[in-house]
Amino acid sequence: MKFKFNQFGYIDKGEVELADLTILCGKNNVGKTYISYATYGFFKKLQRLAEFHIEKHQMVELRENGVIQIDLLGLSERIQSCFKSASDNFTSGLEGFFNAPDDYFHNTKIEFVCDNFKPDFSLVFKKVINFGKHGILRCDKAENTDKLDIALQTSTGSRISLGILSDVIAEQIATCLFAGQLPLPFVITSERTGIALFYKELDISKNAILEHLSDNDKVNPIELLNSMRSRYAEPIKDNIDVIRDYENVSKRKSFLKEDKEKYQGVFDILQELLGGAFKSIDKQVFFQPKKERGREKIVVPVYIASSSTKSLFLFDYYVNCLAEKNGLLIIDEPELNLHPDNQRIMARFLARLVNSGIKIIVTTHSDYLIRELNNCIMFSNEIKNKSELMKKQGFIEHDILKPEQISAYNIGTGHAIISVNVDRFGINMAIFDELIANSNQAADDIYYRIEE
Repeated sequence: MKFKFNQFGYIDKGEVELADLTILCGKNNVGKTYISYATYGFFKKLQRLAEFHIEKHQMVELRENGVIQIDLLGLSERIQSCFKSASDNFTSGLEGFFNAPDDYFHNTKIEFVCDNFKPDFSLVFKKVINFGKHGILRCDKAENTDKLDIALQTSTGSRISLGILSDVIAEQIATCLFAGQLPLPFVITSERTGIALFYKELDISKNAILEHLSDNDKVNPIELLNSMRSRYAEPIKDNIDVIRDYENVSKRKSFLKEDKEKYQGVFDILQELLGGAFKSIDKQVFFQPKKERGREKIVVPVYIASSSTKSLFLFDYYVNCLAEKNGLLIIDEPELNLHPDNQRIMARFLARLVNSGIKIIVTTHSDYLIRELNNCIMFSNEIKNKSELMKKQGFIEHDILKPEQISAYNIGTGHAIISVNVDRFGINMAIFDELIANSNQAADDIYYRIEE
């Protein structure tokens, strides 16, 4: 499963193959965030982009008789062409996705490749779509079958457009065929430290509407719609939306929280990172640091909490409320605002998420993060007195990563994406080693020339 990129911002050409943990390194402004956001957007929109068209006569039969059956096995033979059309459709919408100027990506080509894809027909699929007062659409697939039963119930006198029905059913077919095989994405952007503004102050659509209405005696609907457009790339907007819905979503339990005993290691290391807990009080997010002996318990609004606390909010939110099985977590600079100690802890937090079944993509500038991941990899080897050494270094079994779980890339050299070797000694990120060696050499040169 990989993405091929051509003429994508700074990147002329290259490809990224997704592993359990995919790492993107490189200097600033070379396209790391573009790649991570595009991966998120493609998987987020794939069900709508795939275009599993239904024959018109089947749609007529559904509206007249209320029931049809879809041959999923037959449709699965078109999956590769659907991947291609989805890639083309996503590429053509990049300006809107990134909120970029028109024709900003006019030479860009993004292609998703998954040659060995096979649907899992063993899964049960059930979905109910409500068309308000007009009717209900039910989609059902039994275990170990390749047939999807579609039933439509409409209220008296109501007629749902065949075009709308066809689009909705096509999306459900894609969801059914891709279930358990392609990941469910969630993104944590580098703008996350602005959470206080996003959560408390930002309500772009509402403010734009009020401003437009107050400034105009006569409302222009086109101008109104244009004023409501987001000022952000879609991943950032999605982060804003999920934060604004915290009051409701915080009541959910992720698959990790549902089986907390099994995944206790994830919660333990998250607590080690946070040093406290988030809570919702009167529709606001607060942070409660862990109480220290001899000090009063305090609770602070998140907007006046430390930058590291703001940066970690979405990690806590994801682990407790949002993580889904077969998930893909995409993180822009997980080390953001973290002390080197916590950057090392973050590396083991990522390892534990990976070993819980969540695929992860990270962009990073952190040598500390990479070095600690290398320790996770080296512990997969046969080591003398391994248990004793792991205990001494604070590692548990779920911190261990195998080289084959990781793919790593250095982006920017020659406007290309360069695959980096990962072996039993870790990730060979020479970009960091060379910088550290140069800095040490400069320090030595200066030190030995200082006059007594």
